Amino acid sequence: MFDSVQVRFKDTKHWPSPFANTRQVPFVESYLTVLKSVIEDINTEYFWFFANFMDLKTVDIDYIPEQHESKQIHVWYNTHPLGGTNKEGNVFLIPTAEFKNQVKELKYLRDFSDINYHAHDNLFQNWIAKTSFKLSNPYTGYKQNENFYIWLHNQDLAPNNIPQFYPSFWEDVKMYTWGKTNDIMLVPKKDKLDQFYDIDRIVHYDLDYNIRPMDIVFISYDEPGAEQRYNKLKERFPRAKWCKGVQGQTFAYMAAANMSTTDYFFAVFPKIDLVDSFDFSFQPDRLKNPCHYIFDCYNEVIDCTYGHDGVILYNKHLVMTTTKPGLDFTMSQPVTSVPILSAVNKLNETPLLAWRTAFREVIKLKLQKPTVENNFRLKKWTTLGKGDKAEWVHKGAVDGVKFLDEGNDPFKSYDFDVIKKIFEEKYG
Repeated sequence: MFDSVQVRFKDTKHWPSPFANTRQVPFVESYLTVLKSVIEDINTEYFWFFANFMDLKTVDIDYIPEQHESKQIHVWYNTHPLGGTNKEGNVFLIPTAEFKNQVKELKYLRDFSDINYHAHDNLFQNWIAKTSFKLSNPYTGYKQNENFYIWLHNQDLAPNNIPQFYPSFWEDVKMYTWGKTNDIMLVPKKDKLDQFYDIDRIVHYDLDYNIRPMDIVFISYDEPGAEQRYNKLKERFPRAKWCKGVQGQTFAYMAAANMSTTDYFFAVFPKIDLVDSFDFSFQPDRLKNPCHYIFDCYNEVIDCTYGHDGVILYNKHLVMTTTKPGLDFTMSQPVTSVPILSAVNKLNETPLLAWRTAFREVIKLKLQKPTVENNFRLKKWTTLGKGDKAEWVHKGAVDGVKFLDEGNDPFKSYDFDVIKKIFEEKYG
């Protein structure tokens, strides 16, 4: 009878070995690493090597290689659709002497000179659970997992989109993703995982599936160009919805979120003209922490491009839980800046709009950490720009600086009605 080695994985059901003389060793790094640690203790011509998540009841454990196969590694892999398939299987019969001859030159187990892959249509291996996730937070489903791997799929995708696949342990443990939006993931268990990018290795495969576009919500309050811009948006993107006239910024964002049927939604504002190249096809990154995504906007008056007044892809859950925002609603949650131009700012359509926009933005910039970038933007706002009503933009910026220097409460700038009163008292 040949020697046998059973590799024990944590966090998975254990199957007993069918062999009487089995040595159990923990899985460390890869099968090759484990093999290097045990090979000198093998005393038989061949030895069985297999994972503890494999039930060998359908394996011919009396298998003897033919003479012309005597120097091959024989590996059996499952092809039954319920168990998942990977040619880099988990049951081996290994020629001891030949493996000892080659082991020092092997970087990966697959580098062995001759491997005989045996397809097996009913080789039982522990199934991997399939769990759907909400796009707003893919980690919720993951953190409920108690097993060594878990399948995660976007709830908008049916489970039958998941490929017939099983992870490989021929090299280091890794995460697998499918499709251009990574809506299907096979994720190893990892303690204290903050985001999927924290996993050391990620292998990606192409896969076609339908990707649901994010909703578009137009948010307006008292802007004169709102109706015209909404109609133009609606004509180009029929899925757009209009959230209008909601008093209070926090309530307006929450009302917009309630109108959305997707876990993220694009917010479009009434004082910008969208550029033709922006098509709302962007998708949130499934592998990073939930956040809002801010797109660039070009301000003609101050000749500056950054996220101010640009289109924002809001995480609906984060919006609904921002009940006590800071001075900037969006920045009260994690954000990612996306260097894609979304629009041109048309803040200068009325004196109030021009002044209010500059007044609020300068206050926010002044209260942020003073970086080279923020100082540059602040200088742009407080320098007289060009074009229609540039003087009102400049007045708003200067008044914003003065407002803070005089010790006023910056949170007053969060309320549009309060700002309007300040403007009217100052300029009549």
